[in-house]
Amino acid sequence: MSALIRLNDLTFSYNKGKENQVDAIKHLSLEIERGDFVGIIGVSVPLGTFTCVTGVSGSGKSTLLYLLAGLLKPDSGEYLYGDTDIAKISENKKADLRNSDLGFILQDFGLEGDRTALENVCLPLMFSKCSWGTMEKKGRAVMEKLNIADLCNKKVNQLSGGQCQRVAIARALVHEPRVILADEPTGALDSENKKILMHLLSEINREGITVIMVTHDVSILSECNKIYKLNDGEIELVK
Repeated sequence: MSALIRLNDLTFSYNKGKENQVDAIKHLSLEIERGDFVGIIGVSVPLGTFTCVTGVSGSGKSTLLYLLAGLLKPDSGEYLYGDTDIAKISENKKADLRNSDLGFILQDFGLEGDRTALENVCLPLMFSKCSWGTMEKKGRAVMEKLNIADLCNKKVNQLSGGQCQRVAIARALVHEPRVILADEPTGALDSENKKILMHLLSEINREGITVIMVTHDVSILSECNKIYKLNDGEIELVK
């Protein structure tokens, strides 16, 4: 099976060349296969069955997600997405890639509180040329799949944290991405909703979607088939 994502000797620093330079990613090499569930952590972790990148705060794990999303440009090294060298395509092409292939799940959900849940789910489709009727149909379908169809017409600011996270997952899935990038997805959830979220991500992964998750929460790693430790910008395969 060919790798979906290849990082070869990647480096990235904040404030490069200044006295306060921070080397966030140091000569990092990594391959992610289609259908992996990847996670990243900075402490010893129990072995599991899906890929997770986990690390302590400041270890570079969120920076790595931003690099994978094409939101940051590496200082050196190579990032291949399939056969595409990300460093050699325009910002517009990177945006097209994000809109077509990548779904994002954020710790703070990233939802617009004055919009309904359905309107939030449909936001990624705004970049397409389909009608609102088509967008609404797709949005309702993915919300039904996640058993949150009853939330369609509720304003996000009326929802619980667990409900908001499921709406955020629906939004990440609505445009049928190949890869989900999850940044501390359980950070704002209680233990019960953490279990629900990880079950949903595992189901998504079994459908063939590659999931790349960064976290500091060791307790959620049991679903990962690959676990990496990222510490001070350097990565190590744990499982």
